[in-house]
Amino acid sequence: MPFLIALAVVGGWLAASGPDDGARHAPHARHAPQAEAELRPMLTIAWSRCPDLPRGFQDSDGGVVDNTLVTLCGFCTGTDNDKKPGVYVRGFLNRAWGLDLGDPGAGWAELPPFPGAARQELFAIPVGDALYCWGGFSYSEPYCYADGCRLARRDGRWTYEPLPALPWALCSSGVCAIGSTVYVVGGADYDAEGFRTAADRHGNNERLGAHFLAIDTAHLDAGWRRLPDCPGTPRWVAATAAAGGKVYVIGGATGDPYATVVDNWVYEPGAERWTRIRDLPIASGNFPSGAIAWRDRYILLIGGYQYDAVANPDGTTRPPYGTPGRFNDTGAYYNDVFVYDTQTGRFGRADSLPINNNLPMAVVHGDDVYLIGGETGSGVVEGEFYGHHPELCLKGRLAVVEE
Repeated sequence: MPFLIALAVVGGWLAASGPDDGARHAPHARHAPQAEAELRPMLTIAWSRCPDLPRGFQDSDGGVVDNTLVTLCGFCTGTDNDKKPGVYVRGFLNRAWGLDLGDPGAGWAELPPFPGAARQELFAIPVGDALYCWGGFSYSEPYCYADGCRLARRDGRWTYEPLPALPWALCSSGVCAIGSTVYVVGGADYDAEGFRTAADRHGNNERLGAHFLAIDTAHLDAGWRRLPDCPGTPRWVAATAAAGGKVYVIGGATGDPYATVVDNWVYEPGAERWTRIRDLPIASGNFPSGAIAWRDRYILLIGGYQYDAVANPDGTTRPPYGTPGRFNDTGAYYNDVFVYDTQTGRFGRADSLPINNNLPMAVVHGDDVYLIGGETGSGVVEGEFYGHHPELCLKGRLAVVEE
């Protein structure tokens, strides 16, 4: 993700913080994070490679439609193209590919291109037999997008249909679905200078990254509804998932200045009520969103990155805490897989990734989880080199750790 390069310039973030800030802004006991030493193995994940994608990229999104794993859009910096010419070509993508999960050995088939401007960090979720997609950003005006489309296979042909646009432009929002309703929480505006979550690029639409929207895909003509804002820190790149008929929002980051978000929330649609749950046990974030819940219970928090400060809901900051994991203890990004058990309200661990990765596309389907692309810093998986924005697709077989 190219914007991470700029995040090293954060010298002023902690200027308002003193030595006692961590204690002064510590979460209430009910929300206090589990001790890192208490994180127990909760799930096992047996990782293996799927067929490589035709090229490398990050920040695509998609899901499983008609037993086909679909990925749309993305971006590549061009890093490592000299090592695999033609695989890591710089640019934004409007391309789409699908992998038939009934015959994965056949490899990735090119689908019709996304009908809007090339972009990264759109957000998508399958509902029924279609994939619903909105938003994203690029480095060209208007920079951030509100348009949406629906992708489905009808009579053997993949086709797009336009959807009601978002009420405002967004990228990197959390997304999930309960029944026919799609929920969108938070996200950022982007204006070529930075990502904004406290307000939009004009200083309007305050608490942009806390807004909460819903649309019923069975009644699209009714358009978007604005629901009660998430009371916590305005955020983007947050893990958002549906489990047990509720919407969970975990982690993420603030924009301008950039900081890791650790306060977490659950929303009950019937009561239209938000409740705060435990903070993250380790200050990490940039987790994938969408279809990341397994067995309607376990939410997967995959990979990650830690900024130089933690954002508190009151707008102050404090130093980060905990020790994120790295493959071979090196690299800027992480290979942790944390798990949140929605039934017990506790965090645990699953088998780590075989490569560091920041914000890969993630899809849980049956007892498998699929990861596509992301930001790895480059590495080797099963003897194959993958660049900073990889053509890698990983499959993980999920199982519960028996106590």
